[in-house]
Amino acid sequence: MKYSTIIFDLDGTLLDTSQGIMRCANYSAKKMGIPELTVDQQKSFIGPPLFDSFIRECRLSENEARKAVELYRERYKEKGLYEAKHYTQIKQLLMLLNEQKYKTAVATLKRDDLAKEILNHFHLTPFIHSINGIDDQDTYSKSDIIKLCLQELEHDDLSEVVMIGDSIYDAIGAEQIGIDFIAVTYGYGFKNKEEASQIKNVFIAEYVDDIILFLSL
Repeated sequence: MKYSTIIFDLDGTLLDTSQGIMRCANYSAKKMGIPELTVDQQKSFIGPPLFDSFIRECRLSENEARKAVELYRERYKEKGLYEAKHYTQIKQLLMLLNEQKYKTAVATLKRDDLAKEILNHFHLTPFIHSINGIDDQDTYSKSDIIKLCLQELEHDDLSEVVMIGDSIYDAIGAEQIGIDFIAVTYGYGFKNKEEASQIKNVFIAEYVDDIILFLSL
């Protein structure tokens, strides 16, 4: 394969973190005096920046949204981090990439310290060469975070880099940087191959095994 560097999204791509995210979103909304979120509203917090999600789903002002994000992250650090699980074959995929000398990275809209903590807790850190998340002020875009990974890896040839993710945010970030994109439909963002095919991609994976086969690992 032409790739030497693989950049992953985290939520919905490496780990099924849905339970923790949904519970924390609902907890924070209640603390802000919002009625209990519907399941669909809770699910909408998976992927996008938290700040944007609280404004969109809870109709909060910017100051209120910042407070809600603080409440969310307090619970997430205490409990939500651990309310997650590996997707089947993810650890095998990362092990194979390492064995074959690929460079690997994680670019996520989860806060940087929380991203590092959850990957470490689920024993994936040893297989990843660069991990970057959003900053404390939630100002980084997905493309900003991908750039941070590439800088840490000291990788300049974008033709050898591919981003793997489950949402439009991953696809847009990859396109803005100028790297290829693999869409996965087993996460939360793209519901099926038809939806994923509407965005620019080099491959659509319904299962982790599909990625292993595509990369000929």
